[in-house]
Amino acid sequence: MAVLDDFIKLALQGRYPEVMPPIMKTDKGKTFAAKQLSNEANQVKKVRDAANKRIQAGDYDPYFDISKRFPVDRTKYPEASQSNQTLQVMKKKPETVEKYRKIYNDPAALKRLQEAYLRGLDIPETSGWYFMGQLENEFIQEFGEEAGPKMFSAMFSDPMAAWTGGADPTANLLMATFDNFRRMQGDDLPSATHQYPFPIGGRFLGTNAFQAEKLAKQGTIDSQMNPKRFNFKTNFEGADDRATMDEQMMTIGYGMKAPSPGTYGNAEEPIFELADKAGTTPMNFQEVTWHGGSGKVGKPMIQFVNEAIERTSAVTGMKPADVVKGMVRGSIPIFGLGAAATIPGTDVRTQDVLSYLGQSNG
Repeated sequence: MAVLDDFIKLALQGRYPEVMPPIMKTDKGKTFAAKQLSNEANQVKKVRDAANKRIQAGDYDPYFDISKRFPVDRTKYPEASQSNQTLQVMKKKPETVEKYRKIYNDPAALKRLQEAYLRGLDIPETSGWYFMGQLENEFIQEFGEEAGPKMFSAMFSDPMAAWTGGADPTANLLMATFDNFRRMQGDDLPSATHQYPFPIGGRFLGTNAFQAEKLAKQGTIDSQMNPKRFNFKTNFEGADDRATMDEQMMTIGYGMKAPSPGTYGNAEEPIFELADKAGTTPMNFQEVTWHGGSGKVGKPMIQFVNEAIERTSAVTGMKPADVVKGMVRGSIPIFGLGAAATIPGTDVRTQDVLSYLGQSNG
């Protein structure tokens, strides 16, 4: 069994594994700086891999019971509580709107989406993928009824949406929580991808970092400028009257990676009609169709959080309940807690945490 020295485990409750200088590699005639893992990172990797084997074998006790998952109450969230905003993302000229309406309502495309939905119904755990009420409750218990939802947005739904581009849920959660951690520390994002600590990575790490910094400066995810990220965020916040038209959905229906610029509303419209015929919501139609089209095993987002908690516990030696407490206070879910602000038992005021994120407790 892979083990870590107790001293390293304790250290990893407050920081990521050490980052080494890059090594130079050449690919197709171009030389670039590539990440290399430190001895400490390699030790962490072994423990993480061992934890993953236990997780895949079901040899652990998940913190959250996924069979009891439920949606967040959208009325607590200003943007999610409003009716769908992204259907308005269309071209200005009526004739152009109709042009794209015909493209996205192509009978063959609608048939592919409907068939993927029907296949998804036969895959267990495809419905309720966005149900995060159990995690939101942890924020409310920690920060109270008023500040808890604000912290859920600031520490989960916002960063998940900011870092979602091209990422699977595990990588998405890793990047989002790394961003939380570095903000709580008052640090800037690394300027190069090889400077990110293990296990932060992904094919679009640099692009997502750029988008995250951009959105942080804007202070919000605009429904008209970033409709996919906006819907992803508000789906987590309980808004089921919208569909996240991501790369998978667009590939299933249209063989495209994303809607043409300025046509997100046109691409989302058919989902409403298909969802209505199926007797479900646009959000549910999307999450079921996503699995039916990809053929992937159903695994709700709360289960990815469970796995992050288990890996963190294995690497740091912390109890799962303490990992969760650190997570909602601004820690990293895989390797530990953010300095004094996330050490179990430390007195952290809600206002202190909100101020780190540019929020207000009011």
